[in-house]
Amino acid sequence: MGINKLAGTPWHAERAHRGENDDRRYKGRCLFYSYEEEFCERYRDRCRGSAHCKYYKVISDEEFKERQVANQQAKKKSPEGR
Repeated sequence: MGINKLAGTPWHAERAHRGENDDRRYKGRCLFYSYEEEFCERYRDRCRGSAHCKYYKVISDEEFKERQVANQQAKKKSPEGR
């Protein structure tokens, strides 16, 4: 009997988990992700999420920080202020 058959247990408690060697992922750390348009350059479409993306590649911490700073500066300059 699965855990989802127990009364009061959400259905996702049994299914939503990472594998043993599957580290936590963040789309902003993906090599192919573009902050400006939330776009995946590999799929040539909106990012589908990094959780189980087969093309996910981690960038270095330095590059990630540079991307964040550039994104924050772009938001300040944009008239929308997203």
